Order: sequence, then C-alpha cells, then structure tokens
Amino acid sequence: MKNGKKQLSLILASGSPRRSRMLKILRIPFKIVVSSYTESHDIHTRPHRIVLAHARGKAADVAGRITKGVVVGADTLVYRDGTVYGKPENYVDALRMLTELQGKTHYVYTGLALYDTGRGVWVEGYTRTKVDMRPLTLKEIEHYFTLINPLDKAGAYAIQDAGSMIIERISGCYYNVLGFPIAKLEEMLRLLGYSLFNTE
Repeated sequence: MKNGKKQLSLILASGSPRRSRMLKILRIPFKIVVSSYTESHDIHTRPHRIVLAHARGKAADVAGRITKGVVVGADTLVYRDGTVYGKPENYVDALRMLTELQGKTHYVYTGLALYDTGRGVWVEGYTRTKVDMRPLTLKEIEHYFTLINPLDKAGAYAIQDAGSMIIERISGCYYNVLGFPIAKLEEMLRLLGYSLFNTE
C-alpha cells in the first residue's frame, strides 16, 4: 500500500487501441480482456444512461471471467439534438454523420463502469464534453476521411491529429473526446481505495 491506496491491478474490458495507448503512455500496467457485450442504442434513453449501461455491460461480461483486479468498462458516443451517433456502419454512414455534425455543436459522452472483483463492488460515472465543429464542405469531409479511419470512431471523427482541421473548440475534458477520461477514471478508482499512481 502506497499513500494509503491499495495496489491496483487493472483489467481493461475494451479492445480500443486508443484507450490502451493512453494507459501505455502513462506507464500504467494493465491487462486487456475484450468484452463480447453487444451494444444497442435506444434513442428514447438519455445519452448518459446509454453509455453507463454499455460500460457496465462490457465490464460485467469480463468480470465473470476475472478473479482478481478492477475491471474497467467504457463506452463513448456523440449526441446532438436528440440523435445518438455511435460508430458508422459503413463509409456512406460516416459521410452522413459528419455532414450532420459539421458547423454545429454536439456533445461527447463517455461512461465508465468499474468492478472491484475482490469485494464485488461497482462504481459508475460519466463525463460530458461540448464540441464545436467548424463548417465543412463535402470535399473537405472526403479529404478528412483519407487521413483517418472513420468507421471505428463514434461520430465518424477523431479529435487527435487531423481533428485539428475540423474542431473549432471544446468545453470540458479533451481526453473524454478521445474516449477515455483518465481524470474521471482516477476519481472513481479512489472511491474504491485505488489510484493510478499505485499500480502493480
């Protein structure tokens, strides 16, 4: 135990390369156990409830296979005027999404669900970030898609790297738009008596 916190063994219930990369940059040891949970977006449910339900579903699926550690489930979506934007089904769907989002304000939600296998305790929370996207022509959107793979990203865009060409400003957590609000994760881990500053 260090600084009054228990030693943390982290299990990421996600195959997201961005989430893994963020933990690796911070030199946080973790294991990946990809969840087989199937997402479904209920348009009649508020966006924060959707991401919380999906995050818990992913974590619960993996928790059944884990005997030690804290399982982290995460889910991110884009929301604007009653419309939920998850990952596009194909290129045409990606074009539709970014065409609808360009020149407008939207919100990015990420839900986190943590399960402490040792005590059988859940902690859940979410983060919301406001994003203003600059107006884009169809030609600009098509060019942007040559720089990224829009099919594995909620809302068909990524804020990092080439995102600097299309995002005017944000209000809130930048890392939430990346899909993994690390500060929120640390806040929730501390409720369980752990910290990212004290890992195995």
